[in-house]
Amino acid sequence: MSVLPDMGLPNTMSEVEYDALPEGVARRIEVVHGSVIVCESPTPQHQQVARRLANTFEAARPKEPCTRVQMETDVVLWHVPKYTFRRPDVVVYRCKEDRNAKPEASDVLLMVEVSSPPTEREDLVDKMAQYAAAGIPAYLVVRMSTDGDIIDAREFHLDAATYQYRVETLMEHGVVLTYPFKVAVPFEELVE
Repeated sequence: MSVLPDMGLPNTMSEVEYDALPEGVARRIEVVHGSVIVCESPTPQHQQVARRLANTFEAARPKEPCTRVQMETDVVLWHVPKYTFRRPDVVVYRCKEDRNAKPEASDVLLMVEVSSPPTEREDLVDKMAQYAAAGIPAYLVVRMSTDGDIIDAREFHLDAATYQYRVETLMEHGVVLTYPFKVAVPFEELVE
């Protein structure tokens, strides 16, 4: 069994093995099809944009039906054949009875990734394909430049027949959504 060099972790991991990790180690990885992926720390500007988006979603969400908005929360895409979870920048999902339970793909209404050049391919190709395959109805990608400005935001909706996303809206001045609820925030409010 080989290990990830700097962390002493195996290259592959089951759900049981992941759940047994110390929280400090677990927060640094994601597991995709059983393979361990080390996550880079986001920049402060990336975190600010994600936090402000989460705050905007939190303020806009209706009382009913019950939904939750979380940042950096493990979302289980599937348990079998190989355990896969991702930790999106922001997730909006239906409330669960157990408030500490990880959201499953079937609970999720919207996944959000804030993307910049080092992660753009992963966000627009790999994660997009995984989220679509898991049946997540909507995906929002906010693309940032290397200097921390927002280039655009892209809203994708799932085509239930093909399990692929199609572009719903390309936003060039602010995030404006009607699903899962109405949200409107200019890019300037996210980056300043």
